[in-house]
Amino acid sequence: MWVKSWRSTDVKGELTQQLLDAVGIMLLGMGLVYLFLSVLILGVNLVAKWCREEPKAADPLKVNDASSIGAANTLDSKLVAAISLAVQQYRSQAK
Repeated sequence: MWVKSWRSTDVKGELTQQLLDAVGIMLLGMGLVYLFLSVLILGVNLVAKWCREEPKAADPLKVNDASSIGAANTLDSKLVAAISLAVQQYRSQAK
């Protein structure tokens, strides 16, 4: 009888030790993940500041630009008709 109670106490102590080891490993893992994510966020912020471009002044658009007129003339009328028909069909189905 004495041997049986000694073994159950040994098993409880071993189980307690395993649980403590598991908690320690869990906390170590969570700490490492927190550290990694903190370094990652810091790195992303530093790269964002380093690569920030200064805003450039917007060039005013020229309405009578020759390239825009040429681009408008190169559109295929069949393509425009097909797109118009597709938009009309979509709008009629959406109602």
